[in-house]
Amino acid sequence: MKKQLRWKETTCDEETANRLHRLLRIPLVMAKILSSRGLRDPQAARLFVESRLSQLDDPFKILNLQKAVARVWQAMVRRERVSIFGDYDADGITSTALMVHLLSHFGIDVRYFVPRRFEEGYGLSRNVVERAYAENRPNLVIALDCGTNSTEEIEWMRAQGTDVVIIDHHRATRELAPNLLLVNPNVNQEDCRTTLGIFCTAGLVFKFSHGFLKHGRQCRDPRAASYNLKGQLDLVALATIADVVPLVGENRIFVKYGLKELQQPKRIGTRAIVRQAIREQEQPLMASDISFKVCPRINASGRIADASLPVEMFLSKDEEAADHMAAELSKMNEERQRIESEITREASQMVETQYPDCNSIVLYNDAWHTGVIGIVAGKLMQRYRKPCVVLSREESDMAKGSGRCVSGLNLVDLLSKCSHLLGSWGGHPLAAGIGMPRENVDRFRDAFEVRVTEALKIIDAGNDLEIAAWINVADIHETLMRHMRQLEPYGQENQQPIFGIRGASFATPPHIFGNCQQHFNFMLTDGRRSIHGVAWHQAENLKDMPEIFDAAVRLNTSYWNGSRGIQLELVDFRPAGRT
Repeated sequence: MKKQLRWKETTCDEETANRLHRLLRIPLVMAKILSSRGLRDPQAARLFVESRLSQLDDPFKILNLQKAVARVWQAMVRRERVSIFGDYDADGITSTALMVHLLSHFGIDVRYFVPRRFEEGYGLSRNVVERAYAENRPNLVIALDCGTNSTEEIEWMRAQGTDVVIIDHHRATRELAPNLLLVNPNVNQEDCRTTLGIFCTAGLVFKFSHGFLKHGRQCRDPRAASYNLKGQLDLVALATIADVVPLVGENRIFVKYGLKELQQPKRIGTRAIVRQAIREQEQPLMASDISFKVCPRINASGRIADASLPVEMFLSKDEEAADHMAAELSKMNEERQRIESEITREASQMVETQYPDCNSIVLYNDAWHTGVIGIVAGKLMQRYRKPCVVLSREESDMAKGSGRCVSGLNLVDLLSKCSHLLGSWGGHPLAAGIGMPRENVDRFRDAFEVRVTEALKIIDAGNDLEIAAWINVADIHETLMRHMRQLEPYGQENQQPIFGIRGASFATPPHIFGNCQQHFNFMLTDGRRSIHGVAWHQAENLKDMPEIFDAAVRLNTSYWNGSRGIQLELVDFRPAGRT
């Protein structure tokens, strides 16, 4: 029996929706969606729909960014040695490639280091710092997607006579290093979090690059005029999608234009990985293509091997070499998938036999591969719709892993209330890294369950399905689709709308397909008109479907043999007439 969801129609101000419908000349259903998402002013709604690069704000509004630009410019003028430290996930990898590309363009002597996960740990660790210093003692260190909480490592580098700049978006979980040159709106710009604190690190590096070029133009440096800033949006979009940050504001602009760069990549390394991941497809690239096909390949090397490989690929000027590296990443991703699948199977059995009635999931197994348990946590969170922490043994007395959280809850806040049991932790509201003494795992499981249960009582989350609007099959046509495509790209905090259709039925018997016979195609009708659709992973639910039902669907564009059409995606169903 399929899990029952509560259908809740999104509320909007009808007067506002009618005004947007009239002034913007858009379908009323789209006007209702904009209104329900807080875009009630016609000018704000128009800017959201248009999303132009000219809307990008002054980068120097980000605290300390201008100081960071000045320090790096000084390093260029003085011909200092610069070392960049990036994390081993997609955000850290792309941030590193972006910064190396920018500084190299200006002739700066720059080297980069990405931690070897199983030897050196996460982020700006002492081990990776010592490796860098043994190779080439820098005058300036720039840490990307890490470093906010690396107080001891920063103090050690300063003692060696090195200046440190941190560009990061992780929350602070401890006292910051004194007088730290930190570019991190999530830590030091409380009043701007709603607008500036949503960037991933690659987004912040793009803002830094913009500021660096502005400074260069003021200094009449011709290299500033010749740098293609827009061309860097391929990597910014990739990281923004991979890190599941809100696709609103400037992030939405990054992804919108970054997808265009990814569609016809100019960067040799991007072209290589897109060829490997996407192969040939007729339709325009979507954020979901990047999320499910490209990003896992970028992350794979950091999970099971050396994350410097994708950085080298993105910086490569050799097409053949980049293709070889992209192929290696695909092989690593296949191995990652095999390991992850086995752990997910074992973890699911543990959930269903040991913790079926809990509001949260905390699992530990000292044999699980630490490089993939973050993905496993995400899969369990999606399957069971519960906050999930998955841990494994990384050191003799430590359990380390990752957490993933359902929308509506804040994982960082939940962990902060259990911090007395943790050795290390940090991340975002929806994802975090966690470490603790192994003997604390059971106590942490109990404490985390208490905190999640308390939070759920407040927000009443978990089983709601938001219906953007009720429509008829006759309302679904190319004119509506043309306008709806203006809401793209979809992602966190800009979810693809789900529409309700009342009194639907199948015009012809559904056709089950797929290697495991888990999907089905259908022709949906409301008695007046029929339209084609697909239901993913729902074949087993066919036996529960009534003859007449209400359907919750997404409206997608399909491409086949050079033609474009409309395809419904069935999200959920219920007996017709239920409220």
